[in-house]
Amino acid sequence: MNAPLPHVRILTLVVADAGGAQSEFELIETEGMSLLCALKQAGKAFPAHLEEAFVCHAGACNTCSVLIDGRPGVPCTTFVRELGRRISVAPGHHAQGWDGLRNVVRGGH
Repeated sequence: MNAPLPHVRILTLVVADAGGAQSEFELIETEGMSLLCALKQAGKAFPAHLEEAFVCHAGACNTCSVLIDGRPGVPCTTFVRELGRRISVAPGHHAQGWDGLRNVVRGGH
């Protein structure tokens, strides 16, 4: 059996939906991978609160705000190299009441 390459990490992405149910995905970290890229690599398994949340990809619009390992953040500007091998992503509590703004921002793109 081949030994793993030292620069390759296998990540476990734990994605919670608004009700708290969790789905786990294993993926290979690529160089310069943002958390947004990792979420996209998980494929069509996005929970409803994330399906259309990614607009600007620069951390400017805040429409993709989530809790990353329990802290507020945006996945488009968070790099997985800065996180552990097990990363949890959950809906951000701060997103409640922002739906109107999110819809305006999404409509412009």
